[in-house]
Amino acid sequence: MDIYLIRHGKAVDLNNEIVEEGYRYLSPEGRDLSYEVAKKLKDLKTGFDLIISSPLVRAVQTAEIFASVLNHKGEMKTAIELVGGISFTRFMQLIKRNSHFKSIAFFGHSPDVNHFSVNLIKEHSVPELKINFKNCSVCKIQYNIKSEEGKFAWFLRSDTMELMR
Repeated sequence: MDIYLIRHGKAVDLNNEIVEEGYRYLSPEGRDLSYEVAKKLKDLKTGFDLIISSPLVRAVQTAEIFASVLNHKGEMKTAIELVGGISFTRFMQLIKRNSHFKSIAFFGHSPDVNHFSVNLIKEHSVPELKINFKNCSVCKIQYNIKSEEGKFAWFLRSDTMELMR
């Protein structure tokens, strides 16, 4: 199965109107970058069978932009496991519950997306991969659910649009 780990786009800061972390929505530049990264994935002929997002506003909005640009016709849902601070074991349970899909995009938060990607990829060391999930960065992992082993496919740096293989 192909697993795509995607960090949400840049959100507005907390202020007098937005006083809770969960209500932070995408900033205009966060929307623009989400669109640009999604366009790059479309150019790479990337598609998802399932989109699962953190239920926090900024992650859902990022997932919706990607779904729109990629003409996603499949299922789209939220999962509490992607809110932030969840263990890798709980994340693996989410993967296993959805393992009948061939490709899944997970929209989450930092540092969880980094932690999950490194733990899914057993044969690489962290320094070698140089995974730094800036807003809207994407990591593709080819994951074998039976052997529970992942293989690094590529990482798209959102700040440079560089595809690292």
